[in-house]
Amino acid sequence: MNLNKIFLMFGYGGDDKGDSKKMKEEFNLYKNTPYFKIGMFHKLITNGNNFSQQVLKFFLQADPTLDATGIDEAGEYMMYTRAWYWISQCKLRKKEWKEALISYTSDEFIVSIKLSIHYFESIEEYEKCAFLKKIQDFLQKNLKEA
Repeated sequence: MNLNKIFLMFGYGGDDKGDSKKMKEEFNLYKNTPYFKIGMFHKLITNGNNFSQQVLKFFLQADPTLDATGIDEAGEYMMYTRAWYWISQCKLRKKEWKEALISYTSDEFIVSIKLSIHYFESIEEYEKCAFLKKIQDFLQKNLKEA
């Protein structure tokens, strides 16, 4: 496999070190977009649940007498806190955020929002719940219109 040929397909390649710098700059620009931030939130929630179940299964197989409660709770806390970092930057009044949310509008994404609300209710962080509920309402409104 020739990586240079693959990168050439996307406008990068050769031995020019400027290509690497250009890729990093473009990626950093993309990381600051609502699309990236919403996508990170969604990936963390959907993949995080699967990952924490796999980790828990691994530890229980290694030591069946292990009290897994703490491991499960720590994993949940890390997942939802990190996901919150990304979605908390959402500005529902800005056009680019609305467009990004509309592009992600699906039943699956709404489930991610609902799971997050449920988690933050359980630890009594109601401000986060209210913020997420506004996003949920916006998504459900757009899902009905679609």
